[in-house]
Amino acid sequence: MGAILYLVVKFLAYSGWVFVGLRSLRQETAPFLRSLLLGLFRLCLGFFFGVLIYFLSSALMSQLGFGSGSNVLTYLAVYVPVRWIEWSIMAAILAPGSLAQFVLGAARKDRLWRLGGIAISCLADIPLIISLGGVIPTGRFLC
Repeated sequence: MGAILYLVVKFLAYSGWVFVGLRSLRQETAPFLRSLLLGLFRLCLGFFFGVLIYFLSSALMSQLGFGSGSNVLTYLAVYVPVRWIEWSIMAAILAPGSLAQFVLGAARKDRLWRLGGIAISCLADIPLIISLGGVIPTGRFLC
């Protein structure tokens, strides 16, 4: 039941943030259904990149040791950059551009939207963190 709730929270959070992106980056006036489809796509990206996250965070944790401080450091060092890539893919779908724009963002609004997406992704992890007794679950397949 917890996993289903976690996925529903992620899906709703991603769909909502994509809705904001469609309105601000693409100026769509009625993006509700498209935001749901792209929210689902973003959730699937999380599963795909979850494998990369698993290997990167496991490697970093093995170097840092397995304490609560290393969990936080690993979460920030691995999840945040990977999520930048995930939200960059979403930005490229919403507002296609050059490779430089893909990596760095096309403009301030684009970069802020990506950073907001990272924040949404991290905030949507809170129910899982709470369910695990406050332990940040590094080395697991979080999307």
